[in-house]
Amino acid sequence: MLGKTVCRACDSTNMYCFLPMGDHPAANAFVRPENLDKPDVLFPLESHACLDCGLIQIPDPLPADFYVDYVYMPSATTTMPAHFAALAHQFREKLVTAPGQLVVDIGSNDGLLLAACLGEGMRVLGVDPSANISQFARDRGVEVFNEYFTAESAVRIRDQYGPARVIVCTNTFNHIDNLDDFMAGVATLLDPEGSFVLELPQALTCIELNEFDTVYHEHLSTFTAASLVALGRKFGFKLVELEELPIHGGSMRCTLSRVGEPSAAVTAYLEREKAAGLFTKEAYDRHVERVHAIRSELMSLLERLKGEGRRLAGYSAPAKGNTLLNYFRIGPDTLEWIADRNELKQGRYTPGMRIPVVSPDRIAADRPDFLLILAWNFRDEIVQQQSEFLAKGGKFIVPIPRVEIIGNEG
Repeated sequence: MLGKTVCRACDSTNMYCFLPMGDHPAANAFVRPENLDKPDVLFPLESHACLDCGLIQIPDPLPADFYVDYVYMPSATTTMPAHFAALAHQFREKLVTAPGQLVVDIGSNDGLLLAACLGEGMRVLGVDPSANISQFARDRGVEVFNEYFTAESAVRIRDQYGPARVIVCTNTFNHIDNLDDFMAGVATLLDPEGSFVLELPQALTCIELNEFDTVYHEHLSTFTAASLVALGRKFGFKLVELEELPIHGGSMRCTLSRVGEPSAAVTAYLEREKAAGLFTKEAYDRHVERVHAIRSELMSLLERLKGEGRRLAGYSAPAKGNTLLNYFRIGPDTLEWIADRNELKQGRYTPGMRIPVVSPDRIAADRPDFLLILAWNFRDEIVQQQSEFLAKGGKFIVPIPRVEIIGNEG
């Protein structure tokens, strides 16, 4: 397969498998109760790095129909609505310069970003293969092209709706196996002076802050700026802007365009990636040592707490949490349940470890002693939401970037 030997971004064969994690189920394949007797479908989960452009990548993509029944929605958090509202305003201020210009969101999900763009007076179109999630977008007044985005479908979108002034992907581009085909579609659909805006987990923080769980089968790639430069060059695009974001534990907002030159921020960030050693095996080996240390410390802590008779559960059931649970082998014998605000996940079970997912109302009813925060990138939001849990003596365990206890002890 392409990803096994060739970099998705720069076509290099200088690949390094630095963290093989064994066979895992798809991280968002939450199990319905009626399917509990069926075994999980497993796929190899291995983190590879391209030592030429720094792209961290998973060789084995999921089946093409996986996203038809999807359970992730950004509206389930309180952080993302404000984040997308600010992004929509930025589009209006800087990129969408005339009435009627089109903003296309690829991987539009429940329409949260495009609804904010509609509120700013922009013309919008969502592109998303998920039938169930796209209905939420339509309920917000967002028109959705309900297919995968490819070089072929881009032609049909352009013919029907015209060229896009802005194409945006927020945590979608990292799901794409064939980046060349996707970029060919962007080149077809984007106005000659338009902007391709990406929000992506960044390899720099992934490695430096031990965020190994941001790698799972849906997240086929974790990007460096250098990898985007190499990929864009093949299609006549330059990386012209880069902004670091705190969202998702450290992301970057990158703008590719056919016009303009790289900003000072882009140049500086490329130098930081070199200084961090992202093109050397040694940087990844040190990362793996830290991940193994986290596993040892967390498992010792959970075992000690269980031995003391403490009741343990989890809070939030993100896809990344299932990488951690399955790699560390944390199951229902350790965590009684996991509370999550997303109603699409409630009543299901985590893939692989089969921990039940419940409503956050269960926290007050059961009063566990400790909650393991799996969506550690939203730790501040979660701690604020669950202030009553803390006030009554409950404590949180945060696994990344280091094991930490939040509460009156620790």
